[in-house]
Amino acid sequence: MQGQTSIHVEPTSAGDGLTVSPVNTEAPSTPRSEQEPGLSVVNASQQAGAGAVVAGFGLIAVGAAAGWMIWRSGASAAKIQPEDTTGVFLTLLVFAAAVERILEPFSRWLPGRAAETALSQTVANVNSRVDGPSDTDREAVAVATATVARAKANRTIVAWGLASGLATVASSAGGFYVLHAVAGADWNGVAVWVDAVVTGVMVGSGTKPLHDLITRAQSGPPSP
Repeated sequence: MQGQTSIHVEPTSAGDGLTVSPVNTEAPSTPRSEQEPGLSVVNASQQAGAGAVVAGFGLIAVGAAAGWMIWRSGASAAKIQPEDTTGVFLTLLVFAAAVERILEPFSRWLPGRAAETALSQTVANVNSRVDGPSDTDREAVAVATATVARAKANRTIVAWGLASGLATVASSAGGFYVLHAVAGADWNGVAVWVDAVVTGVMVGSGTKPLHDLITRAQSGPPSP
């Protein structure tokens, strides 16, 4: 008697999409070639929507305006001038880690949570069917998976804009400007508030890989 087929969802190794596969519950001794082929839906190439892009750059613009106002008012701290480029790199790393930790509690309100909940509910509904998933069910799961992939792309852009905007304000208030730190205290190639924006974008762009690194470190080594 053929075993019941269910659908499970698991993240891909790249972390950008989800794999949706029917799982045959027959005995493990059944050869792979005789099992039902799996349905794999991976949306690693999904692009963020225009609204998310506008929101991301809008957050950077708000941070730039706030940084300019801090610089204009004279409330900026004295410039931080590390002794060498290694010091600049370490300062950037600490800066990015601080921004990432500050934003972590607010990540639940970023785009994507509702889409992930909807996907889980769709999969649960499909798996509750006694006769197994139909072609319509598979299509519904595929659509929900594509929606999650798009939502994740949107969340990445918005999180980048938020982190960059916040880092720009912190750069202007704290006195750390990456271009001036590298070029020297007497360099005046660009305005300080412009350097704050550059620093903010660099820090904001570094929070995503840093977040992944911290998450993996907290999770410990993968089980064999």
